[in-house]
Amino acid sequence: MKIKPCQFFNTEAKSKINLFNFMKSNFEQTDSVIKYFYKLKPNKLGKYLLAFEKRLNDEIKEFQIDFDQFDIEKIEQNQSILNKYPELEKVISNFLCKLLELPKGLNTTEEEIDLRYFNIRKASSHLSYYRVKAIEDILGKEEATNLYKKIVKYLIKERKEQNPPEMPEDPRKVTRINSRERIMKQYRELGVGDFTIVIFDDYKEFYKFDRCVVHEVLKDLNDPDIAYLSSCYSRDHPSNNEGYTIHMRRTQTLHHGDFCDELYWNNVVYPNAKQPSLEFAKKMGKVDSQKLIQEYK
Repeated sequence: MKIKPCQFFNTEAKSKINLFNFMKSNFEQTDSVIKYFYKLKPNKLGKYLLAFEKRLNDEIKEFQIDFDQFDIEKIEQNQSILNKYPELEKVISNFLCKLLELPKGLNTTEEEIDLRYFNIRKASSHLSYYRVKAIEDILGKEEATNLYKKIVKYLIKERKEQNPPEMPEDPRKVTRINSRERIMKQYRELGVGDFTIVIFDDYKEFYKFDRCVVHEVLKDLNDPDIAYLSSCYSRDHPSNNEGYTIHMRRTQTLHHGDFCDELYWNNVVYPNAKQPSLEFAKKMGKVDSQKLIQEYK
């Protein structure tokens, strides 16, 4: 077992972004939520879209971008409902561009530009938040929560149909080594968070996040329940791990706790691996690593 603290959180870290691809992705995610909302509550679609648009307009106020600079027909290629509401599309575009804080004089949407990664995550996370918050506006919190959990099940199913889980020839050879290296590099470059990682072996590792960009961009909304639903719940949904060799589990997030605890493991090597206790996680970063390792054993 190895324990390694990582202080990577940085709100000024930059990331390259293709604005067209970013807009297209967020439009498609929004379209999917609307599609499944309509499937479950067809008689409430009009009220939902009005509530959603109002929420966004309350945030953007007088901010306007040149909507014509986007190739809207290409953005709409994979949409089924959102493309029928051009005014809502314009509002979403204004909302995203305002939160991205685009450089002045930008005259291209298809070349990569450097932006603060914090703003990129904020734009997408706030849009997701208001997609869920608008459901609460028309249905109330309890019904909205239950409905959105059903929508998430459809979203996960759709994602897996579009990108089926890989089926390795020998699942026992699937490790966390390459993904860990990739994640550490990405988290460092983008300033994603402050965390401590416990490497049990090549097949199992545990992350305790004391600070995470997902929580940071949403915490000022002071609405932890909807923030959690819109940003983190999909990874905690019971169907999320199905079909994958590597599983993930957490018992709490920063939206409702002092830290987030994420366990990743090869479920063939460690069937339904046991989660480290919250008491163990609380001591990470506060107790000497070697002492904690001995205590855990």
